[in-house]
Amino acid sequence: MEEKEQKSVTGTEVEDMTPDYLAAINELKQNSVNREDYDKLKAENKKLLDSIVNGTPVEVEVPQGKSIEELRANYLKEDQSNLEYITNALKLREALMAEGKPDPFLPIGEQILPTDEDVAKAAHVAEVLQECVDYAEGDSNVFTNELQRRLVDVKIR
Repeated sequence: MEEKEQKSVTGTEVEDMTPDYLAAINELKQNSVNREDYDKLKAENKKLLDSIVNGTPVEVEVPQGKSIEELRANYLKEDQSNLEYITNALKLREALMAEGKPDPFLPIGEQILPTDEDVAKAAHVAEVLQECVDYAEGDSNVFTNELQRRLVDVKIR
């Protein structure tokens, strides 16, 4: 009771700033970069700048993913869920195109030359499939439902 009396006597109240401080600290943590990552990036940038100034080649570490053969084997394996099959197909497509090979979603043959419309449709198919994969978050049933929701049935006459 003495504390209340003292507050009223002085005429000022002390506000607890702890939540504000905690919120500010959490915001700093979320928007800050790990010091080791920053130092590594800084060192890489220095090497790049030195190579440009001195005209020396730079060794670039390229992360190696799975080979085309491994991706193709995953794509062709049996007993896959719909989600696994499409995920593997999209990874294989991306790897093939990264190597400069034609998009496997395009119609290709001896007497077939893909048009710009074919290229756009193949890209759209890949985009929709990737959206379904992302939406499913690892659940094959959710993937199948989302894919069926987006597919348009064409009636054969």
